[in-house]
Amino acid sequence: MNLKGIQNKLKHIILRPFRAAGDFLFVDLRTVMKNFGDHDGELSTCALAFFLLISFIPLSLVIIATMSFFYKSDALATFYIAQLKNQLPSINIERFISIIDRIIFKKRYLAFIWIPFLFWWGSFVFDIIERGLEKAFRIDESRRYWKAKIRHFVIILGMAIFILAMTLFSNFIAILKNTDIARFVEENLNELGILNTLITKIENIPLVLSSVTTLVVNMFLIFTIYRFVPPKKLSNRSLLKGALFASFSYEIVKILFSYYIKEINDYTSIFGSLNTIVILMIWIWYTCFLFVIGAELAWVFHEKEEEGRELEFQE
Repeated sequence: MNLKGIQNKLKHIILRPFRAAGDFLFVDLRTVMKNFGDHDGELSTCALAFFLLISFIPLSLVIIATMSFFYKSDALATFYIAQLKNQLPSINIERFISIIDRIIFKKRYLAFIWIPFLFWWGSFVFDIIERGLEKAFRIDESRRYWKAKIRHFVIILGMAIFILAMTLFSNFIAILKNTDIARFVEENLNELGILNTLITKIENIPLVLSSVTTLVVNMFLIFTIYRFVPPKKLSNRSLLKGALFASFSYEIVKILFSYYIKEINDYTSIFGSLNTIVILMIWIWYTCFLFVIGAELAWVFHEKEEEGRELEFQE
């Protein structure tokens, strides 16, 4: 290979990422926004945001009621706030959660009456998700009603177990400290310096270690929904790309939105004590919008993969 050929090859390698970025910004995203409008993405986003919003308070009731069996009341709201803040922009949600905490800790068993409603509302959320994904993935036929409902209940239960397992695993020492097992664990581990130090460090680790961990967890959950909710299956690679875009955009928009509500627009001066609810409503809408956009992007990547296979077959 002559010098000119080597230069052309190096030039192609260097410019390839820039061309890919240009195609993504000016071709893929343009197609995504066009498909979003053609498939009534605004309606899907608003409907999904509505049912997520009305599910937020009962979901918080059930979560705090469950954790109240492991945590003391004064630590309960602090723990839930710490986990919730990793998923939300910078809003003053402490007072909202502390009120729920005071109500639940005294009558925590009553909170579990919300579980059937949560499952039913959750099934409505997944009904809307399935309809939106059917449009994004070009699916003509839907599942039968009860078959879809049962599938949605299983997915809700599976995701709830996954989130609960993540929470318990990342905070299992804190939970043990509020049980009789803690005495046995501490008495035995105190004799082992290395293990005691390790356990102490693990105890101080929150659920979300960093934005990267949040990104990975959100990407996994979004990929699971993209993969198992709609009847038609796209390639895992395209679904993973769509989920990665949605979760990465979620983190970026969360940072920008936090800066906006803290430094630019003071919602408290406009809405007063209702500012937390208003900001939460806006943020849930943004979240649903990014979810639908990620699904449309997954289809665009799927189409490009299919076109690439056809070209290889023709060659």
